Amino acid sequence: MRGFLPALCLALFLTLPSALPAAANEGAPGALPPSVRIKPLMVPVVNAGRIEKYTQVEVNLEIGDALKLGEVQLSIPRLHDAILTAIYKGIDEGWIVRGNIANVPALRRRIDESVIAMFGKDVVSRILITPIARQSSLQ
Repeated sequence: MRGFLPALCLALFLTLPSALPAAANEGAPGALPPSVRIKPLMVPVVNAGRIEKYTQVEVNLEIGDALKLGEVQLSIPRLHDAILTAIYKGIDEGWIVRGNIANVPALRRRIDESVIAMFGKDVVSRILITPIARQSSLQ
């Protein structure tokens, strides 16, 4: 009995490393693609020429080409500026009304155009735009 337990432990130990890659391969299709989160952007809500309140918008970019992830991460400040420019353009175009995104597809297209100009096509596969919070203006 004393010889059986160490032999069983040794057998399990030797088969464990070969079982791990098989388990990793099984979970690969369900794995989330890499993404880059742009820090929340503060957007003013203007009504009758006056700032009524602020809203925060967060943007996540799902990276379709994992080899470009490092390049995208290094360009986060440029992405932040490009996305903020797209959001202000959205306010001017009427896609964002009183802090609510009324035309999400148009805003996504504008952000996608900026991303394609920076990195080329098919680097970013999806764009998630999430309103986070609203704050009253300081009076």
